[in-house]
Amino acid sequence: MLIEKYIDKEILTISPEFDIFKILDIFDNSELNCAPLVENGKYLGLVEEKTIFELQTDTDTPFDVRNYAKNYSVQPGQSLFDACNVLFEQGIDIVPVVDEENNYMGVLTERSLLQAIAVCSENLQNGIIWYQVSSNDLHLSQMAYIVEENGAHIVSLSVLPDENSTNLTVMVKLDTANVAPVVQSLERHGYSVEYSRFHSQKEESDLQRNYNNLMVYLNV
Repeated sequence: MLIEKYIDKEILTISPEFDIFKILDIFDNSELNCAPLVENGKYLGLVEEKTIFELQTDTDTPFDVRNYAKNYSVQPGQSLFDACNVLFEQGIDIVPVVDEENNYMGVLTERSLLQAIAVCSENLQNGIIWYQVSSNDLHLSQMAYIVEENGAHIVSLSVLPDENSTNLTVMVKLDTANVAPVVQSLERHGYSVEYSRFHSQKEESDLQRNYNNLMVYLNV
C-alpha cells in the first residue's frame, strides 16, 4: 500500500537560520524526537533532538543545523512498509516524504501508521492492476474472463477517462496478491498494463512479517 494518502502536513519544520535554542524550544513543545529541516520548500534532512541537545554545551563550534541533518526520507509512491523500515532502523518517530525533486511534502508519523493499520491486513491479500485501452476496445467481460481463467476474481473495478485522449484507464483490484499470471495473460491479449502490484510467495511473507513488526512497534 502506498503512503501518499497518509502524509501529515501539519508537523512543524526547522529552518536553517534557527539557532540552537530555538530548535530546542521547538522540541520542548513537541512530542516528537526529530523534525524536518526545510529551506524554500526543499528538504535538507532530518534533525534529531538528541543531537541538538548534546551540542548546547559546545560553545566553541559555530552552530549550523545543516551540518547535523540526516538524509532520511521516502517518496509518496513507495510502500508504507518502506517508511516503517526507516522508522524501525533509525529509531525515529517521523519520516519525511519528498518528491523526485526533493520538494518537502510532509511526514509519515506513528499516528499515520495507526490510521493505515485498519486497512493494512486486508490489503496484504489483494493485488492491483492498471491498464489502458481505447474507449472502443473496452471489453470488461473479456478482461473478467482472463482474470478468472487464472484462478483470481475481481474485488473492485474503476474506469477513468483520459482528458487528453479517447483512452481509458482501468483499475482492477483482485482477491490475490500474486497477479503475475493475470498480467502476463492480459499482455498476451494485447492489453497495455501500466502498473501492477503483486508479490511472490517470499515477498508476501515479508509483507506479513513487516506488518507484524509494525504492530509490535506500535504496541497494538
